[in-house]
Amino acid sequence: MDDFLRKEYINLINDESIDADLYDKYDVKRGLRNNNGTGVLVGLTRVAEVSGYEVENNVKKPKQGNLYYRGLDVREVANLAKNDFGYENTCFLLLFGHYPNKEESVKFKEILSNEYDLPDGFLENIILKNPSKSLMNHISRCILSLYSFDDNPDDISGYELIRKGISLIAKMPVIVSYSLQAKTHYLDHDSLHIHYPKKEYSFAENLLYLSRNDGKFTELEAKTLDMCLIVHADHGGGNNSAFVGTVVSSTLTDIYSMLAASLASLKGPRHGGANMAVLDMMKNVINDIGLDATDEEIVNIINKILDKNYNDNSGLIYGIGHAIYTLSDPRAELLREKAEKLSATKNPKKFEFYHRFEKLAIKTLQERKGMSCCCNVDFYSGLIYEMLDIPRDLFIPIFAAARLVGWISHDIENLLYSNKIVRPATKYVGKKFKD
Repeated sequence: MDDFLRKEYINLINDESIDADLYDKYDVKRGLRNNNGTGVLVGLTRVAEVSGYEVENNVKKPKQGNLYYRGLDVREVANLAKNDFGYENTCFLLLFGHYPNKEESVKFKEILSNEYDLPDGFLENIILKNPSKSLMNHISRCILSLYSFDDNPDDISGYELIRKGISLIAKMPVIVSYSLQAKTHYLDHDSLHIHYPKKEYSFAENLLYLSRNDGKFTELEAKTLDMCLIVHADHGGGNNSAFVGTVVSSTLTDIYSMLAASLASLKGPRHGGANMAVLDMMKNVINDIGLDATDEEIVNIINKILDKNYNDNSGLIYGIGHAIYTLSDPRAELLREKAEKLSATKNPKKFEFYHRFEKLAIKTLQERKGMSCCCNVDFYSGLIYEMLDIPRDLFIPIFAAARLVGWISHDIENLLYSNKIVRPATKYVGKKFKD
C-alpha cells in the first residue's frame, strides 16, 4: 500500500503543482497578507488592537509597539492590577468592554471560582481514561466533550456565549493540569498526582497548584505567571487562531467546536510554541559559549545563526523580530521586567545573558539587514516558564488557557455585528475544462 500511495503522491506533485508566479499574476493574497507585509483587512473589532508600525505611501514605518485591550494599553492593564492578580480583571475587560471596579471584580472572581470544577465523572471517564501524547489534542477533546454536559449546547445567543465562555475559561486550569497528569502517569509511567482546585486561589495560583506534584508555589511565581496570562489574553482578531475561530463560528456552530478549532490552530508550530524554539536555540548557545561569554563571542554566534550555520540552520533568531511590532513589543517589555525579578531567586546570570543576547541580536540585525526589530513575547516567556519549572508539555496549553477569553470575545463580537458566513474565493488554475 505504501509504495502505491507514495507513487501516486509523487505523480500529484509532478502533475498538479501551482507555479508561484500565478499568485502575483492573479493578485492572490497568500496568507491573507498584502505585498507590503500588512494583513488583509477582513473585519472590524473593538476588542483589541495591535499597533507596531505606520503605513505611509504603502510603506511600513517603524514605531513603538502598543497592544490595546478595549482601548487600554496592556501596560496600563498590568499597572491596574497593582500588587494583586490581574488576569481575572483582564478577562472581564475583554468580555464586557471596561475595566471592573472593585465590586464588579469581586463578583466576577466569585462567578469564575464557582465554575472551577469539572462535571461529576469527567476526570475519571474523559481525562484519565484517554491520555494523549499531545496535550493540545487532549484539551481539545475535553472542550468538545463538555458539549455533552451542557443542557443547551447549541444556544449561541450573546448572553449564552458569555455564560458558557466564562465556565470554560474557569475550567482551563483543571483541564490543562489533569491532561498533563494523565500523560505523565499513563504514557510516561510516572506517579499520578491529582489536586482539586481551590476557590480561594486565582487562575494563576490554581495553574501552579494543580500542575505541581507538591502543589507548592511562591507569591512571586504566581504573580509572574499571572503577567504571562495577561499579555497572552488576546492579540487582535487577525491572528490565526482568533481568525480561525470567527471563520468556524460564522457557520453558527457551537462554542465548543469553535474553541476546538482555535486550539487546533494554536497547536501548529507556526503559531504557538515559538518560545520552545527560543529555549532550544539559547540552550545551544549557552552550552557552546557559556553564560560568561564576551559580547564578541555572542555576536559571532548570532552571525552564524544568520548565515544558516548554527542551531537549526534556518537563519532565524528565534524570539527576535515580529510580523507587526518593529521598535518594541509591549508584552516582551512587561515579561522582561518580570523575568528579571524572578531570576533574582532562580538564575540571575541566565537572565543577564538573555538580555545581552537580545540587545546584540537587535544591533546585529540592524547592521546586517538594515531592519528595525525588537524582541518579541516568546523571547522571555520560555525563560520564565523554565524558571517556574513548568514542563514543556504545558507551554502551549498555558498560552491556550490565557487566550480562551480573547477567542470568545471575538466570537461574540463577530456574531453580534458581522454575522456573515466567511466565504472567500479561489482562482482555478488547473487543467482546462472538458466540455
